[in-house]
Amino acid sequence: MKKIVLFSTAFALMGCVASFAQVKSTTTYKPRVAKVPGAGTKSPAIYPNQKPINKNVVYQYIDTTFPDSENQFPLNGNAGIGTKAPQAPLEIKRGAGDTRKKNILLQLSNVWSPNGQNEPTLMFSNGDLSDPSNTSYWTVGARVSGDKTLNTPQTFKICFKAPGVDVDQEYFSINSYQGKVKIGNVNELVDGYKLFVEEGILTEKVKIAIKNSDDWYDHVFAPEYKRMSLQDLDSFIKQYKHLPDIPTTETVMKEGVDLGKMNGLLLKKIEELTLHMIDMKKELDATKKQMEALSVKKKK
Repeated sequence: MKKIVLFSTAFALMGCVASFAQVKSTTTYKPRVAKVPGAGTKSPAIYPNQKPINKNVVYQYIDTTFPDSENQFPLNGNAGIGTKAPQAPLEIKRGAGDTRKKNILLQLSNVWSPNGQNEPTLMFSNGDLSDPSNTSYWTVGARVSGDKTLNTPQTFKICFKAPGVDVDQEYFSINSYQGKVKIGNVNELVDGYKLFVEEGILTEKVKIAIKNSDDWYDHVFAPEYKRMSLQDLDSFIKQYKHLPDIPTTETVMKEGVDLGKMNGLLLKKIEELTLHMIDMKKELDATKKQMEALSVKKKK
């Protein structure tokens, strides 16, 4: 009797297993997709490729929407984003943009802080971590938003930190206020100028554009131009201790020298002196002729 009961029980269990197998074979299970808050539709699943084509690739992804992705992250050699043939340790490549938009390949950003400098930055370091005082580096970054402590403007800048120095030095910058360019430690809070350079500039050639033709004094040679007489010039110099139209020492020390205008003014004085010399030469020639005529009369 017990054998019959056991046999019946086993037979029933086999039937349940067969029914479960039949249901499983006819049911399709879809992989779960993480729900994104606020998303109206489900995103396609992304699966790691356990058997990449290249053996030295440690990770490639297969996107069910874009299966032909060109990203490549090898175990050794160059990594590529947007290219399977990177020419550097990391190469980022994308198609050309249009004439209205920049082709941005890398973006650095940070969360704004009212008391921070808000500067996403790239660093080039000597890599010496044994002693912080030995570390030197260059940084290329941008103050992408001002702060409420120093009230600094948005600025792109290049800085250098030498070994043994606590803070880096700003060597080059372009700020967002009129696009002013600063080289070195110099005050650029002066309107009317775009380039500020500390110490000096050494160059082989300088060309200055003259915007107004009146600043180049060729009209001095016009017949209607009125020159100051030498007598009046003498009186002016005795009274004011400088030439007419030429700025005083006090003015130059306070405001500096505009090379374009100063060269024009110097040209004007040279032209006026040249005309005075021509007039004096004419007077000397006339006097010489008169002296010769008087000499001839005396001999007679």
